[in-house]
Amino acid sequence: MRIIKFFFILAVIALYSMISGCANQLPPSGGEDDKEPPKAVNIQPKTGTVNFSDKSIRIEFNEYVDRRSFTESFFVTPAPEGEITYDWSGKEVEINFSKKLKSNTTYLFIVGKLLKDIRNNSLAEPIQFAVSTGPKIDKGRLAGRVYSKNYERVYVFFYNLAGNSAPNPSKDKPDYIIPVNNEGAYASENLAPGNYRVLAVFDNDRNGLYDKEFESISCAAADFTAGEEIESPQCNFIMKNMIAGKEYYSGKEFFNLLKTDSTGYIYSNVLNGQKNTGLLSRIYIHFKSSLLNRDYVSENTALKDTLGNKIRYVSNWLNDSLLEIIPTGNYDFGTSCVLSFDLSKIKSGLVYNLRFTVAEEIKCVEISGYAKNREKAGGNIVVNLLTDNKPEQNFTTILTSDSVFSFRGIIEGDYYLFAYADSDSNTEYDFGEAYPFRPSERFFFFNKKIGVKGGWKAENLIIEF
Repeated sequence: MRIIKFFFILAVIALYSMISGCANQLPPSGGEDDKEPPKAVNIQPKTGTVNFSDKSIRIEFNEYVDRRSFTESFFVTPAPEGEITYDWSGKEVEINFSKKLKSNTTYLFIVGKLLKDIRNNSLAEPIQFAVSTGPKIDKGRLAGRVYSKNYERVYVFFYNLAGNSAPNPSKDKPDYIIPVNNEGAYASENLAPGNYRVLAVFDNDRNGLYDKEFESISCAAADFTAGEEIESPQCNFIMKNMIAGKEYYSGKEFFNLLKTDSTGYIYSNVLNGQKNTGLLSRIYIHFKSSLLNRDYVSENTALKDTLGNKIRYVSNWLNDSLLEIIPTGNYDFGTSCVLSFDLSKIKSGLVYNLRFTVAEEIKCVEISGYAKNREKAGGNIVVNLLTDNKPEQNFTTILTSDSVFSFRGIIEGDYYLFAYADSDSNTEYDFGEAYPFRPSERFFFFNKKIGVKGGWKAENLIIEF
């Protein structure tokens, strides 16, 4: 009896293993590691098909893909009515629509970058193909680039203003949604003719709406017209994570960079005794005590070299307790400096001294160039060097009439060149407002990282709007 029970258990285990093996996608054992991204080898109907009347499409891949990632990455724009279901057969998926697609409409089918194969290799480029339920394919085109530190779940929303002249992205779903590729580029070549409002959105939950609580958005500098015979200019965006705006300096990430002195009253991004500080590097001081108000600090601050010579600087209060200090001149490479604060208001005779040394010239670089056709900017041009991993150490110059810019005494490293037309003259980039709509300020972003080592010069960089 025990023998029969034993073999019965073995049979159950074997059957369970067979069922589990069928239900789960597992990579074949042996061989070299597969590092190639999945590819679509057959799509039905073919892109460009007209008078399409079926209620399903099929996509075949060159390898097994993760089915869950496919459902997360696949969408249709404009969104069809009804439900979408998926029927898998090996490497092929049939996508079924519960309701017939709208007549005389060009549909764009997209598989985004979230798709992975069963070895976790992500799709290299979004897959796009278009079909029409009418006799022709719409061919309105708009392309551009989104600049961001992370491109996962970043999409470009298109609103046809003929249907809604004041779309609210928190409530109104866009007419078209296009994902960006791994470099932030996007292109839509099948827009219906019309005027469009275009927004770049980090759509974390992929619901086609903008949630202010946990998502970010960037507006275009203008609305655009799309049509078969219309050549629209590039529509580019820059996301807030690329620029250290005012909100960055009140956030946890920034304050984690600051180190306290022995008194515990002052926090700074520059350590006492630090060497190799850039000639124009910014110093941030956070005053923990409420006794050290703005007026008191401004009257009791000094920046000098070790010989006692005063060093000119500009100070900006970013909030009631955070002071930004930017040295502006009359000192040179290798200078030993002391930034002093009289803290006697807290404790009699207490003085805070922050000692640092400016880097030698061999450790620094110069980055320069000019603004081409600067009159097109329509005002002042603010030029920024953005660092890749230290957003608090950006560098800024303003072109009020000149076309030439230069950053001298910058510490070696990797930089991005970002410039914008400062239409409101507040020296802070305006990302615009999605609703009620306000366009962003026009900007230029040099699309290559500028990597420079000590003693190098990066010259003749061109800014063009």
